Amino acid sequence: MEHSQIVVDLGCGRGSFHYELYNCRIIGIDLSLEHAKKRPGISYVKAYSDHMPLASNSVDAVVCHHTLEHFDNYRQTLQEIDRILKEPGFVWIAVPNGYSFDDSLYRLVFSGGGHVNRFSRVSLVREVEALTRLRLVQSVDLFTGFTYLKKPSPEELVHFPRSARALFDIPPQFSAAGILGLNALTRIIDRIFGFRTSQYGWGFVFATQSVSLSPLHIPYFNVCSNCGSGNPAATLREKARLRAFLGVGFYQCAFCDQLNSFVEPPPGLA
Repeated sequence: MEHSQIVVDLGCGRGSFHYELYNCRIIGIDLSLEHAKKRPGISYVKAYSDHMPLASNSVDAVVCHHTLEHFDNYRQTLQEIDRILKEPGFVWIAVPNGYSFDDSLYRLVFSGGGHVNRFSRVSLVREVEALTRLRLVQSVDLFTGFTYLKKPSPEELVHFPRSARALFDIPPQFSAAGILGLNALTRIIDRIFGFRTSQYGWGFVFATQSVSLSPLHIPYFNVCSNCGSGNPAATLREKARLRAFLGVGFYQCAFCDQLNSFVEPPPGLA
């Protein structure tokens, strides 16, 4: 993105992507901005997703990073996104597969966890294209690290529903071992049987007109249980951070050094 371009981070929270890596102007929009980090070139607006106080045809891109499943009126939100986008304009939407093992486990532990919408790949693409000028340009599968199961801090705990507060009482060594085992088990099942029990959902790039974009990365199969970053197996091998036997083992995350379980990716995944 260029310095003159404007990107909206919709449902920004603390910031849904690494703002410091981009030169464009960023507008973070959320109902709560108490945790928003003040940075040069970043503006914040307190507003609902389906009624943004921005001019029509005023922004170059919108990021909906793991937020659309939380918006009560997501159809109106999609139409509002379409209103504020320039021509050409781009949208990144990342959502969970609402019928996956990962989303079902999250909803069980967190009493829904604020996920008020369930999306399938086909239904989401169909609705976006029916309600907006946008057309699907690219997509990528996203895999989970089960990061939501890690021990919360006391500050995080106050926002947890009663059903999830037991995570705070589990001894750290047992919590870490359980998450390691869950990540390994789901990926071993996926590798052997071709399932997607370790898949979180999808990332989509939509555009208002036909454009040429650099391809998205190959889906990362191994995802950190602490920071949620994808770790490509080839990179782990190059940096000697990987200890594996027969395609199963452990690695340290390249981004936060967290110890994680590793399973050799199936064909087509990184």
